[in-house]
Amino acid sequence: MSEAPLHVYHIGTRGIPTTQGGIERHIEEIATRLVDHMDITVYARSYYVPPMKEYKGVRVRRLRTLQTKHLDTWIYSFVATVDVLFRKRGIVHYHALGPSIFAWIPRLFGHKTVVTVHGLDWQRAKWNRFAQFYLKMCETFSVRFPNRTIVVSKVLREYYKEKFHADVDAIPNGIEEPPERLPEEITEKWGLTKKGYIFFIARLTPEKGAHHLIRAFREMGTDLKLVIAGEGLHSERYVDELHKLAEGDDRIVFTGFVTGATLDELFGNCFLYCQPSEIEGLSIALLEAMSYGCCVLSSDIPENLELVEGVGFSFETKNVESLREKMRALLERPEKVQMAGMVARRRALSDYSWDTVAKATEGLYRELKR
Repeated sequence: MSEAPLHVYHIGTRGIPTTQGGIERHIEEIATRLVDHMDITVYARSYYVPPMKEYKGVRVRRLRTLQTKHLDTWIYSFVATVDVLFRKRGIVHYHALGPSIFAWIPRLFGHKTVVTVHGLDWQRAKWNRFAQFYLKMCETFSVRFPNRTIVVSKVLREYYKEKFHADVDAIPNGIEEPPERLPEEITEKWGLTKKGYIFFIARLTPEKGAHHLIRAFREMGTDLKLVIAGEGLHSERYVDELHKLAEGDDRIVFTGFVTGATLDELFGNCFLYCQPSEIEGLSIALLEAMSYGCCVLSSDIPENLELVEGVGFSFETKNVESLREKMRALLERPEKVQMAGMVARRRALSDYSWDTVAKATEGLYRELKR
């Protein structure tokens, strides 16, 4: 008699397939790898994914919600939680701090629950005081309500150990070995050449620090371009501010949202990848840059240093002059930049992979099933 399949339900993403967002990427990479071993459902938001019932074998349940900054996630997570109560018993996996407030409910109905903390969301500048207070409370919920708690970095594991005396699981983000592409489309669209630009990609929100990068770059006498990829989410005013900061400097290129071969070209042909973020969980973008063999320069927040220390370079967070000095020093040492990129690639491909992340997550699921 064959064993009944394990049912897993993911709540906390905007949906799959992903178009942007670290959590969305994380869930898609895990779910599509484990779907051959278990029955997996991802709860998606109707405005994010087109009508579909399945993606690469993963069930997709689209839910209507209010597409607003403060109520979107809460309403979606509540509706998804109610819906999952009528599904076969299994493991309900919540992602991020906000949705964790509901992690106790499925347990009452026989499900096991997991919460993955991808970062300390209350630190994000977009939230007002009430939202920050709520998300800080959710830190407690994320460790008290579920059967198991996962964090994506060693830094976060130490944070939870110190604050809550809790022994949580650390399962990082991952990467795949990327393809090599010559600069074709990016040359045609934006006039970019191999090793002719500094690259940055992120959701364009204040905590990602693009404004620091633009201010630092504008005062540098270089023929390199600065390429900023990504789009805002409930942060249109901030995106407008970035464009105003860059006004009059035709070296600064905004690409908007990019993916696929275009993104491969941007990563694979840059001179330097710079990440000036003020907060992170464990940055997939930074990991991807390393996997492409980019020399990486990041802010010195602990979550970034966990990745780049020993293989890349860092500057003082929020310090524009520190960032400018480090960029200038690297521009003067191209051989050092090339060597650092090779070392970073080896680190990323050997220590981080989505296959390893998926296996670790599956192991945790199996333990909960016993």
